[in-house]
Amino acid sequence: MTLESVGNAAGLLRQPLIWSIGLAIGGFFFATAIIMISGETFYMEPLLLLLGLALPFLAGGVYGMVKGEAFSVGEFVQSGKTYYFRILLPALVIFFAVILTLFLLSIPLALLGAGAAANMAALLFGVILSIAFFTFFYDTVAVFEETGVFESIRRSVEFVMNNLGRVLVFYLVNIVTFLVLWFAGSFAWTALLLEKLEPLVSMSPEELQAVMPEDILALIGTEGIWITAIVYAVVIVLFSVFLYAYKASFFKNHAGAVQAEQGEYDEKGRWYKY
Repeated sequence: MTLESVGNAAGLLRQPLIWSIGLAIGGFFFATAIIMISGETFYMEPLLLLLGLALPFLAGGVYGMVKGEAFSVGEFVQSGKTYYFRILLPALVIFFAVILTLFLLSIPLALLGAGAAANMAALLFGVILSIAFFTFFYDTVAVFEETGVFESIRRSVEFVMNNLGRVLVFYLVNIVTFLVLWFAGSFAWTALLLEKLEPLVSMSPEELQAVMPEDILALIGTEGIWITAIVYAVVIVLFSVFLYAYKASFFKNHAGAVQAEQGEYDEKGRWYKY
């Protein structure tokens, strides 16, 4: 069924409205790349806030269309409005839970001294990864099961634990997809900037190790910077669209299968589904 979800996700990519969420995320990363290169970091926080406020609407619209199998602008907008706060509020709860957990962990680590503090980054990353691993499906739960704030988070944890092997395959498929897209993007980037990067070929290994990112940017010039931002954004768009389509298909297939299997036996041993 995991591979079936991949096929369903690929089929969803034929729906233009599914691409809206990928275009939004890709547009954000494109703007981020340009801002970082230009040094105008002041605009980073407003852009991040805008993306954070827009994603629940876009995710709700995408998931709502997949849930109802009705791919229209009207269904997209209606679903986005209906499920907006069902997705936004659990996301805020998870975010503040992560912040609180990191804060509480940082206090004893700081008191233990420099040795413990040196391992703080790895520990904090592990905490964030663990929370994200189990709560990743909170938004699909909120839409497909129309649950409340805390129930969405609880059901996501329950769904992951009940389908641990399949969820691991789900993450693995996404990681492989991202790596394939990243390598394809890197190949395209190298091909487009081959002439500008040619001086690097003649450098010795010692000289290459001394090359800094600023040197690469100076080498490729303004045109190369725009090409880099575009290629980077295209990779993010493709991966984001696949991720959300696959996530919706995966949860719909597996949660639906589990729900179909729920039921009880009566006093005569007959099985009745709920």
